[in-house]
Amino acid sequence: FRHRFGLEGRFVVTHAGALGLANDIPPILRAAERLKDHPDVVFLFAGDGKERQRLEEQVRERALKNVAFIGGVAKSGIPEVLAASDVCIATLKNIPMFRMTYPNKVFDYMAAGRPVILAIDGVIREVVERADAGVYVAPGDDIGIAEAVRLLKSNPAVRQKMGSQGRAHVERYFNRSD
Repeated sequence: FRHRFGLEGRFVVTHAGALGLANDIPPILRAAERLKDHPDVVFLFAGDGKERQRLEEQVRERALKNVAFIGGVAKSGIPEVLAASDVCIATLKNIPMFRMTYPNKVFDYMAAGRPVILAIDGVIREVVERADAGVYVAPGDDIGIAEAVRLLKSNPAVRQKMGSQGRAHVERYFNRSD
């Protein structure tokens, strides 16, 4: 997967899922802009949606070389995407209703043993923090996202620990086969 998409030797920050207004992707792009002097970091978007074309235009306008859109991926292909990721990110707009949502992508990230950068407040934040499986950033905070990427990139042991803890947590508390 890394070879196919030119990701070898890079620190891959993945957003897997819809690219709609509610998903609040612009702060991720602003974080990518803040990290553009780190050519070894790439923000990978595996998904599609109504905002994809506008987001790709923003990337071109800003001349961001550290952002890649690979389009929609079948659910069966998500494990391959996440296996190629170093860190995964989930964002939603800061709307009170979203404080009660459990985005599937966060459980996918944790099940894959990947640390989560989470810019969603509410019940899903409680899950990630209880598991000590990632870094919470306030919704819309591109500076916080960039800092979380730097922190996790520079601490492989922390990444591994958070990923393992997230995996163990979803196996224990969110296993659908039980």
